[in-house]
Amino acid sequence: MGTAQKMQAPSVSKRKLAAELASLLVFFVVGFLAASPCLCPEGGVAGGFKLAFFLLVFLRLAWSVYRRTFRFVDYFVYFALVIGFCIWVESRF
Repeated sequence: MGTAQKMQAPSVSKRKLAAELASLLVFFVVGFLAASPCLCPEGGVAGGFKLAFFLLVFLRLAWSVYRRTFRFVDYFVYFALVIGFCIWVESRF
């Protein structure tokens, strides 16, 4: 019975890691598109702020995947923060 449990544990861990990496990829694609600057004169400044914030949050999520402390609750909160920040910055510039 101990052997069956040992065989099952790595597959669950690999599935969890695959889900975390897939969610990190989705975050990168959506966040990068949201943080890209618009083609107006003020777009460069706004794009710089949005891209810096996005990269900080993305690196924080990547670090949590690396340290195996990733939680989907944090993921959705960070996702909402990045999108909200991008919308807020666009409304200011």
